[in-house]
Amino acid sequence: MKQFVLLLLFFFTFPIVSQSAEIPAESTGPQEEPPVTKYPSYQVFGFIEQDVTYVHNSDDPAAFQIRRARIGVRGDVTDRISVNIIGGVVEPPDRTPRVVGAAVDFDIHPLLQLRTGQFQVPFGIEGAESVIMNHAIERSSAIRRMNPFHMFSDIGIQASGSYNRVTYAVALINGTGANQPALSDPTTVAGRIGFGVTDGLDIGGSFHFGPYRVGENHIPAILVTRLGPEAVTISGEMSGDYDRYQLGGDVEWQIDGLFIRAEYRYRNDEIPNQDGTIRDWGQHGGYLLASYRFTQQWQGVVRYEMHQPDTEIHFDDNGLTIYTAGVNYYFDRQTRLSLNYELINDRRTGYHPGNLLTIQMQLML
Repeated sequence: MKQFVLLLLFFFTFPIVSQSAEIPAESTGPQEEPPVTKYPSYQVFGFIEQDVTYVHNSDDPAAFQIRRARIGVRGDVTDRISVNIIGGVVEPPDRTPRVVGAAVDFDIHPLLQLRTGQFQVPFGIEGAESVIMNHAIERSSAIRRMNPFHMFSDIGIQASGSYNRVTYAVALINGTGANQPALSDPTTVAGRIGFGVTDGLDIGGSFHFGPYRVGENHIPAILVTRLGPEAVTISGEMSGDYDRYQLGGDVEWQIDGLFIRAEYRYRNDEIPNQDGTIRDWGQHGGYLLASYRFTQQWQGVVRYEMHQPDTEIHFDDNGLTIYTAGVNYYFDRQTRLSLNYELINDRRTGYHPGNLLTIQMQLML
């Protein structure tokens, strides 16, 4: 019990100590020349997400869990080359260790930076930024359902840059997701173009084109979702590469303490049938999130999201809608205590999820 108490004290006092250590001492003597930067220069970082959840209409409603626990190293190798490596000690959905990112950046010019390795795919906003920056506890279910890349990441090379109010990022990737081997030539392309309309208002458009592999030893999750785990049997006629694409749009607006973000996606996959024919499977979805910072510590959050997993079936028969309301209390930086309550309506046959209450402590290391 004593060790457990000491561990809790460490977790909750570490950010305070770190914050005070960043405050420079007042100068009492003559100003010295700024030190010359020495390379390489690295920084250790990480975070822990601890949850308490309660699901209505469940046989086991309450649970404690570690949602994520990550630690990494980032820094500069030279004045133009930097590295970012982060590992997940605990990662959803099965809470097993994984490599979250392992990327090298080459700063060539404001118009061109290159990134190689495993990194977050440049599509949309939520998937391309760290989950700790999301004002809700978790990314929206609609975006997570439609995301084809494991952990929103993949392995490849990316070019990005900015000019005035325009930003861009385009990546050539394997198309199989993080920590997955390439199953075909890396011909998957994903990217986003953003435009700053005014100070605080940004809009963007995203695209993703590329094949995915179907075989006896590789059954994509989309086939399991479409046909059901018991109905999926890969025949010789079904094996091969099939095309898929995504298109998306997003908008983000910040003014004073008000923050509004919205994303919409459309995804289309070629789906093989048992007789060797192919059909197009379309789905679409998105969310609208708004938050308001009442004080430096207190923030309110609301979110609406929807997902239609098959556009050929009426929304009333297979659509998902979730309404989320929550509050955040910030201790320091992104160290915060959060409460979210989700009203969930999944209209698919046989799906009856209960409403979800989540309390989370997000601790920056």
